[in-house]
Amino acid sequence: MLAFATSAFMFLAIAAGAVAVFGPRQFGLSRSDDRIRGLGVGEPEAAGSSASPMFKRTRSSIPTLRRLLNDSAWAELTANSLQQANVHLRVGEYLLLRFLLSTVAFMLIALLTRFHPLGVLFGIFGAIGVYMLGPFYLRLLRNRRLAKIENQLVEFLPMLASSLRSGFAFQQGVELAAQQLDPPLADELTLMLNDANLGATMEEAMLQMGKRVGSTDLDMMITAVLVQRGTGGNLSEILERASETLRERESVRGDIQSLTASQRLTGLILSIYPVAIGLLLLSIMPSLWVVMFTETLGQIFLAVALGLQGLGFLVMQRVMKVDF
Repeated sequence: MLAFATSAFMFLAIAAGAVAVFGPRQFGLSRSDDRIRGLGVGEPEAAGSSASPMFKRTRSSIPTLRRLLNDSAWAELTANSLQQANVHLRVGEYLLLRFLLSTVAFMLIALLTRFHPLGVLFGIFGAIGVYMLGPFYLRLLRNRRLAKIENQLVEFLPMLASSLRSGFAFQQGVELAAQQLDPPLADELTLMLNDANLGATMEEAMLQMGKRVGSTDLDMMITAVLVQRGTGGNLSEILERASETLRERESVRGDIQSLTASQRLTGLILSIYPVAIGLLLLSIMPSLWVVMFTETLGQIFLAVALGLQGLGFLVMQRVMKVDF
């Protein structure tokens, strides 16, 4: 009876999460349609002030959840993280997906341990761990996408400068470069041009792109363009100098990766080594090491060891990360 109730609960949870994330209202809705629907969501700060177009996605397709998340600072930060990772989920659907996976993890661990009190405790820790995997996964996607965009900026800036010297306007030069580049930078440039075509000024569209991408190199380029628009000057020459600066930064970044390759490999080996030795000893002497999984004290020691190992891995990764 308990197994049937648990299975029914997991089925209903998965079905509800699938309907919330991939419901009928999501089908047939393109990214451009969604951005047009978000046009004008923001309210002017004061009466009589001109409201600029705000290309904001709704927080959720579920009305109750949307009302709860609309004025949330956490929802704003999460929406930025989803944009920077290029994950096409609203904040509400992302939150529901995390809760759904956490619930499934808890129920699986509890079922495997037959709802033993210690198993329920492990299930709670497992659910918390699965819930916290969302931000780490988004950060991984963001860093990968950011590296690709920053590599493409070195190619984009000379192309834009060449177009400006040939007599093209800035927006035309960006459009020409977007046609010749590959994603993800081409996608971001296209979205910026779409924002401008839908009513935003080029400055607002560029600032929105900088916020959406979250790249220091891209912010440097946007700042240079905005300063030139305000003070004047030769924009093509400014872009060429910015391209040289970015090329030097890429060279320094490559040198840092080469110099820290040995240390990063050592950290990875130290993280995997204890787990590999434990599995080897378990296969050689199963009757002795099975106590770690069957006895309460052994399970506690095993959980503490895995937690400390994970903490050590995170600390080593943070120490070897060079910010510049």
